[in-house]
Amino acid sequence: MFCEQDLNIKCDKICSGEYTMKVHIALVVQEGMKDNLQKLVNDHKVFLSDNYIISTRGTAEYIHEKTEITVDKAVSSGQEGGDINIANMVLEGEIDVAIFLLNPIRYFPHCQDAYALMRVCNFKNIPLALDVTTADIILSSISREN
Repeated sequence: MFCEQDLNIKCDKICSGEYTMKVHIALVVQEGMKDNLQKLVNDHKVFLSDNYIISTRGTAEYIHEKTEITVDKAVSSGQEGGDINIANMVLEGEIDVAIFLLNPIRYFPHCQDAYALMRVCNFKNIPLALDVTTADIILSSISREN
């Protein structure tokens, strides 16, 4: 619990620019779309590095290996319910933007988890990109705002 003095100090630091708000961005990718994610992350590397990235474990490892960006929070892999973990984080207000690069050609056993994420993003009015072009537009837009 903060006292009023603590809140005033935090407000002063926020107003002076000492604290900045980080955008919480979920990045998830299905097999067959990882090269697209790598290009997207590299295209927005500075912006993504300055914000808070949440990802499934496999995606987090891939992002770090291919782009040297460290994911701030990794949840379970998609097969182990990671997509549902991220959907829950959307419901809890912990995610501002979700990018889930779906493979349009191949069906995955946990595709219903991706559908659940789509539904909660729609319900909570959270921007969701399912393809690279939409993801690029969203990231470009919010990076200009910040």
